[in-house]
Amino acid sequence: MTDLARRIRHARSGDPLLEAIGYEAKQEAACALGHAGKKLEAAVEALERHDATSRANTDRDQLVQEVADLAWAIMIQREAFGLFAARDIEKHYRIPREAMARMGAIRRR
Repeated sequence: MTDLARRIRHARSGDPLLEAIGYEAKQEAACALGHAGKKLEAAVEALERHDATSRANTDRDQLVQEVADLAWAIMIQREAFGLFAARDIEKHYRIPREAMARMGAIRRR
């Protein structure tokens, strides 16, 4: 075991190394949450663009499912941080009710 691994293993609260690692982990998690939010925004915008066209398209079902899957993923990530307000996510990202109803559903392939 390296000295660094030994120090991490035996670190106590207040240890500068442990605090630095915790800070880095929080930064990475916040970055991942931001990235997930951008993907969700793009998926919602794609669905809105689709719905704004006059032609019906079979891809709509896939777009709705993509929004549902991404919304589900971001809610799980938020819950890992102790943030549980699903209604805030629905409102902020303009997630359609039909996508909210599909969240967590497993698709058949």
